[in-house]
Amino acid sequence: MDNGGVERIKQAMSDLCEPLYDCFARAGVAKIHLRPDESERDHVPDFSGREYKWLRTHYVRAHVHHDLSKRNVDPWRLSGNHRRNGELWLTDGELRARVLHGPSGDIPAAGRNLARRAFYRNVPLDPRQMRFGMQEPIFGPMKDRLLILWDLNAATGVPMLRVVRPIGPSLYGRRVPVDVDFVLPTTAEELSSMEFFPSDEDIHLNIPKEEEGNDFGAGGISG
Repeated sequence: MDNGGVERIKQAMSDLCEPLYDCFARAGVAKIHLRPDESERDHVPDFSGREYKWLRTHYVRAHVHHDLSKRNVDPWRLSGNHRRNGELWLTDGELRARVLHGPSGDIPAAGRNLARRAFYRNVPLDPRQMRFGMQEPIFGPMKDRLLILWDLNAATGVPMLRVVRPIGPSLYGRRVPVDVDFVLPTTAEELSSMEFFPSDEDIHLNIPKEEEGNDFGAGGISG
C-alpha cells in the first residue's frame, strides 16, 4: 500500500479545509434557504420547499464558486467551466478535484459519460487492486483525481465535506470503488493529526475520537 499517496492527498487537502468550509458555510445561511418573513411574502418568492431543492443546490455551487474566485487559495485554483451546469472543479497542478453535491451517503456514479469514467480511473494506491492496463507514472508524482462531496444540514445550514478517491467507474445504482474516503475536517490542523489505516477494500482515515474534541459525520451523492 502506498502510504505516501495518502499523505500526499492529506497535505494537498490541508490548503482547502478552511476556505471550503467558510465558503459553504456562507452559502448555507443565504436567504434562499429560508421562508421569507411574513412582511415580505407578497414580493419575495419562497424557494425553501422541496420542489426548489434543485435551485438551492445550483445556488450553493454558484455562491461557493464566486467566493473562491475572490480568494487566494494557492496552490489551488478553480478549473473547469462553471457555465456548464455549474461545474465546481479545483486543481493544484498535480491533483484535480470535482466538488459534487452528496446528500444521501452514496458516491456519485460515473455513468456512461466517457470523460467522467476516465476521471474515476485512478491507479490504485494498493498494488493488489491494480487492474490490467493500469500503471503508475514513470516520472513525477501520481496525479490523483478526487471527488469532494458536500452537503448542508437542513436545519442549520452547517456544511459537511467528504473526500474520496475513486479507482474505477460504475453505473448508476452500483457502488463506486474507492481507496481513500474520509470526512474533511474544518481545519488543516485537524487534518494533519488524522492517521489512516488499511482495510481489505479501501483506505480510510482514522478520525480522532469525539472526546478528543472532534466529531465528524459523512454524506455523499451527485448533484
